[in-house]
Amino acid sequence: MVSPPAPRQAAWCAALRRPASETQFPFSQPLCRRQEMKTLKMLRRTAVGAMVALVATWQLPAFAEYPDRPIKLIWPYAAGGLGANLARLITDGLQERLGQPVVMDVRPGAGGTLGMGVLKTSPPDGYTIALSTIAPLSLAPSLYKSLPYDSVKDFEPVAMTFIGPNLIVVNASSPFKTFGDLVSFAKANPGKLSYGTAGNGSTFHLTAGLFSQLTKGELVNVPYKGGAPAFMGLLGNETNVVFGNTDSLPHVAAGKMRALAVMSPKRVSIAPDVPTTAELGMPELMLESWYGVVAPAGTPKPIIDRLNREITAVLQTQRVKDALKTLSTEAAPDQSVATFRKTIASEIARWKPVIQTAGITAE
Repeated sequence: MVSPPAPRQAAWCAALRRPASETQFPFSQPLCRRQEMKTLKMLRRTAVGAMVALVATWQLPAFAEYPDRPIKLIWPYAAGGLGANLARLITDGLQERLGQPVVMDVRPGAGGTLGMGVLKTSPPDGYTIALSTIAPLSLAPSLYKSLPYDSVKDFEPVAMTFIGPNLIVVNASSPFKTFGDLVSFAKANPGKLSYGTAGNGSTFHLTAGLFSQLTKGELVNVPYKGGAPAFMGLLGNETNVVFGNTDSLPHVAAGKMRALAVMSPKRVSIAPDVPTTAELGMPELMLESWYGVVAPAGTPKPIIDRLNREITAVLQTQRVKDALKTLSTEAAPDQSVATFRKTIASEIARWKPVIQTAGITAE
């Protein structure tokens, strides 16, 4: 059978649909059915392609335009102090780079766990994030019988931001001139060495507990309501030693305290003359107070990646570098999401046996 030219097949088919008496063309119905099937297939392919393109145009702007409204950064501690100042460096830097207001939302209470509980229940859309410390994420799981969140499952790591060393300090009038003096006394006089902490379950408390385990000495915990009161207690000779943060350095510089060791893997630039515990024969006694930004679980990866890039850029600005020098803190050497995720999990595993053996609780 001879087929009509391709451009004219539609006309032939239309003619064949009319009553036979009206049709003037001698071609059969099967030819037109085949042509209709080919046309339908082409239409389906075109429709599917259009739908895919439409879905893409719906989804991409949601991430490409982020953020299009203010962002809230939860700080789960009190408004004053070192951590709050570090949080402001992040909010100010992100606001400048993202072109949207970034507001610090102060939610203190329960050792930082209250604020992190608020984050867990926030929408995972990138508009509520938090700057946490090691305590709510990696220490609290072993310090509390129950928590309003799971540190690993309920949060998306965004970037580790800051690391601050911890030091062992004594009153300038103390008979302990070296770290070795302190170790010897602790071993020979169980129950006679007192240490001040920023409260039960604080990093001050945990490092002292680890020191007690390593020396097999029995130290006496004297809890205060914060780090500053603990240092004031040391200055007033209410305690013998504090295993604390860099807030002690101004007192060291003023000649009121003596730094015996820094609990870091290497010496730190803010206290270069202070030896590390590793140098002094106790490498296990180590704790760096880190900070990092997290988001609710389920936050889209493009948003996490965008925030990570912007935070990394903020930490590299000269303004932040200068500010960190005055705050005796350093930017985290690796801000990647993968490294932060691994750090949270490894710190949970590391401190759990220490906390359980020492019987430390925050409740």
